[in-house]
Amino acid sequence: MNYPYSTHQIHEILKAEKCLPESDSGDLKKIGKRNLYATRPELINGPFVDMRYIAKAPVLPDVTTYEASFLLANQRVRGVGYHPVGRQSFRFKQRIPKGWHHNVCDPNLPTNDPKQNIHQPLLEFTTTDFRDFISKTTKLWKIDFGRTQEGELFS
Repeated sequence: MNYPYSTHQIHEILKAEKCLPESDSGDLKKIGKRNLYATRPELINGPFVDMRYIAKAPVLPDVTTYEASFLLANQRVRGVGYHPVGRQSFRFKQRIPKGWHHNVCDPNLPTNDPKQNIHQPLLEFTTTDFRDFISKTTKLWKIDFGRTQEGELFS
């Protein structure tokens, strides 16, 4: 089965302004030991696109455990995570940089393609708590975290 969005369409969707649905309360959920925030953003000007934003905090006081994902049609196309040490692949090619990084994934490419999941360092990225992490990662993917379709602000 082919992925429904081309590489170009993925970039266009990510560049488009998005907001939270009216039904989103902005509340964090606790599933097992993980703190979780999940929502289905909507395009402000555009058709329905099956998008999801998920942020996880396994250890709430430790910001280095936080991770976020942006999914299109149930496939991860972007992510943000932290690695305390860089991981290298065969022949010492750096694959995951030390510190915060931005995953750029393309589900159109085969899983063994090195460009299918690129880890780009986020050198200036810092966060203070889970709410701040959510705010910064939603801003990275042009999701207005403070507004719903009708413009209400979260308190």
